[in-house]
Amino acid sequence: MKLKLIAYSAYMVLSILVSLTVASIPVIFFFLYLFQNLDVFLMGVGWPFTSIQAWFIATFGSYMPQIATEKFWFLLFLIPITFICYALFLGILLGMFLLSRRGIPFLEDGYHSVEEYMLIYEYYEIYYVLYPYFAWFFSVFLDTKPRHQVFGAKIGRSTIVGNGRLFNPERTIIGDNCFFGYDAILSGHVYEGDQLYLKTVRLGNNVTVGANAVILPGANIGDNVIIGANTVVPKDKVIPPNSLWVRGKAIPRTLVQDLAIGDSKSLINGTTEYTPTEGERV
Repeated sequence: MKLKLIAYSAYMVLSILVSLTVASIPVIFFFLYLFQNLDVFLMGVGWPFTSIQAWFIATFGSYMPQIATEKFWFLLFLIPITFICYALFLGILLGMFLLSRRGIPFLEDGYHSVEEYMLIYEYYEIYYVLYPYFAWFFSVFLDTKPRHQVFGAKIGRSTIVGNGRLFNPERTIIGDNCFFGYDAILSGHVYEGDQLYLKTVRLGNNVTVGANAVILPGANIGDNVIIGANTVVPKDKVIPPNSLWVRGKAIPRTLVQDLAIGDSKSLINGTTEYTPTEGERV
């Protein structure tokens, strides 16, 4: 097994280096092509490009280096050109990362030995984790729903992940109209001593996950559920629909709304027990 881990380690490092190289080469050539030909092309178009460049040279030409007049339009559009090239780089890199990830085994749901499978699991996730770090300016746009979906998450319509964290997109199923608060975590894995436990997490429709909440692998959350801020949903926990999950209890939302504040607190503090009806169980 150690030889396999060494081989997968070498593959992971090489695949990242190759991906960066493959993504960079066409972008460099495209950038150089624009440097060589953009001004020629725009001057061939004629007005208004010729008139603007002629005015610039007549007004500022004596103060500028020769390259500023020879590559006037390239330098003028240098910032948008740079961003376009970087976006092209990220697009190719994404394709390379998705292709490279196929060389790492996908571990099925269940328990796995940490000693034998931890690195394999981490290597499978590394492409998803690393990708935003190469995004620089675009990282704020990439740590969102489309990136999670590209790497395997199934996310419904009008769902906002925002500043939430999906640790295992390939083990994530989220319904429609869900919302994640700041730093809410949805994890398809957990380490338990010398065991790694993997299982898909499922959220129904209209689920709100409060800030800093943690949802562990195998959790199955019904429709119209609110997960309280700073709470933990244990692994394999089933939360019935139309409930509020707080302090380890699923409280019916209608009951919270109808009861007086004191009775609601007694529910939350555990002095009043609630047993879901057959229709509320999932």
